[in-house]
Amino acid sequence: MAIDIKIPWGEKYSINNVVFDLNGTLANDGKIAENTIDLLEKLARDAKMYIVTADTHNTAEELKDKLGDLAEIIVLKSNDHAQEKARFVHTLGFRETVTVGNGANDLKMMEEGILSFGIIGGEGLYGPLLAKVDIVVQNVDHAIEMLINPMKIVATIRK
Repeated sequence: MAIDIKIPWGEKYSINNVVFDLNGTLANDGKIAENTIDLLEKLARDAKMYIVTADTHNTAEELKDKLGDLAEIIVLKSNDHAQEKARFVHTLGFRETVTVGNGANDLKMMEEGILSFGIIGGEGLYGPLLAKVDIVVQNVDHAIEMLINPMKIVATIRK
């Protein structure tokens, strides 16, 4: 189980993990759209998924019930969410982890993954994050679709 991506004359990736920020990235107002859940079900065939959240909208328990084994939800506990997210991604392994986020507290996490997606979405994208991500898309569904069909990633990052 992995997402294998070979960039012509470049990098080869074997992705086992995808780490999503929740609010502003995967969800709006703490809720994940049904079409996004459908895409996550497809992605789960090839990678283990994690959702990291400060649980701003108090929806983590509801999401755990709704998503079941589809993704592991990690509720952040520290006062430094940026560092906590980065440490978590680091434990999964740089060479095999994709990160997906939109906010200031995702910045360090993006540096820990081998490939990162910045999501503009309804809450926007934190400006400095733009310089740290590999790919920027309009919404999380686009990022998930690219991971499901890695040739879209090849088309974007090949030189």
